[in-house]
Amino acid sequence: MLTRLDNALNVLQAADSEGQSMTEHIVHFHCQIDQATTERFRDCCLEAIDLGATSLLLNLSTTGGSTNFGFTLYTFLKSLPVPLCAINAGNIESMGIIMFLAAGLRITSPHSRFLIHPMNWYFSQKSVDHQRLREYLSSLDNDLARYVQIFALETAEAATRLDIFHCLSAEEKVIAAHESLAYGIAHEMRQIVFADDVKHWKVSGG
Repeated sequence: MLTRLDNALNVLQAADSEGQSMTEHIVHFHCQIDQATTERFRDCCLEAIDLGATSLLLNLSTTGGSTNFGFTLYTFLKSLPVPLCAINAGNIESMGIIMFLAAGLRITSPHSRFLIHPMNWYFSQKSVDHQRLREYLSSLDNDLARYVQIFALETAEAATRLDIFHCLSAEEKVIAAHESLAYGIAHEMRQIVFADDVKHWKVSGG
């Protein structure tokens, strides 16, 4: 029986064989997840596809950021009509893991890591009433539930189960590259070397 990873590998190999004469497209995302970086990342991916990319390589390293835009990125990546391969190029933390999990094939570099920690809320107001506090709490609970659901879905074939709810609500978890394989976060651990003729797309923060 084919696993989800087998299916992802087959699709990526088919895309490579069909597009041997086409340039490989790599999108580099080494920044936090916010509205500006989300929009720039979206535009890079769509423009690459418009230029004929039959698959996308996502080179990621991020400390996470906005839950709203993190979930948006996951859904956006899932909607793309081409297979995706994501690489942990150093550190992927918090909502960055949700972004990483959207790829059908996930590779982690040998000296990389993942970090999952309890969710929090930043207050910009000097005073907050009870109604607003209830709204924030409900939003946090919903974000936690969505994170748990996506993580469970994308790591369903993991050899070792991670108590993701505990990581998000009580105690942080640092996951080394080799450990991420057992937890189903990454499928392979290896150093990627980019070819000379690839097309690079770069997303910067700020």
